[in-house]
Amino acid sequence: MEFLNWLQTNDQGLFLFIIAFANAIFLPFGPEIAFIPILMVSHNKLIPYASYCVIGSVLGLAVTYTMSYYYSKTLVGRYVSPQKLEKGERVFTRYGPWALVIASMFPVFPYRILVIISGCLKQRPAKVFTFLTLGKGLRFFGYGFLIAKLGESVVKYLM
Repeated sequence: MEFLNWLQTNDQGLFLFIIAFANAIFLPFGPEIAFIPILMVSHNKLIPYASYCVIGSVLGLAVTYTMSYYYSKTLVGRYVSPQKLEKGERVFTRYGPWALVIASMFPVFPYRILVIISGCLKQRPAKVFTFLTLGKGLRFFGYGFLIAKLGESVVKYLM
C-alpha cells in the first residue's frame, strides 16, 4: 500500500524512465507495474509519463543493439539459445523490421531477442530505432489512452 501511495504522490517520470531503460536491457518486468497505477489516479500525466517510458525503453534497447552489433559472437553464444536465435532470424527475415513493431508493442513477445538479432545482422540503426520507437509509442500511449478512457475495467487485460 505504501508503494502505491508513493507512486501516486510523487513525480515519477525519472522512476519510469529508469525502469523502462533497465527492462530493455535486463529487468524481467516493465514499467507497466508503476505506469498503470499512476495513470489510474491521474490521467493528466499520460503524455509525459508515456514519453518517459518510450524514451527509456528505446535508449535501453540502443544499449542492447549496440552490444549485439559490436559483440554479437560473444553475446549470442552466451545469452541466447541457438533455438531462439534461429527462430528470431526466421521471424526477422520473414517480417523484417515490422517484427520489431509487433514485438515491442506486446510484453509477451521476445523483443529483446529481435533487437539482438537485428544487431547481429547489422541492420541499419535508424531503421531499427524508428520501428522500435513506433512500437513502444503505440504500447505506452495505447495503454494510457485505454486507461484514461475505460478506467479500471481495462487493467486486467493489460497486465
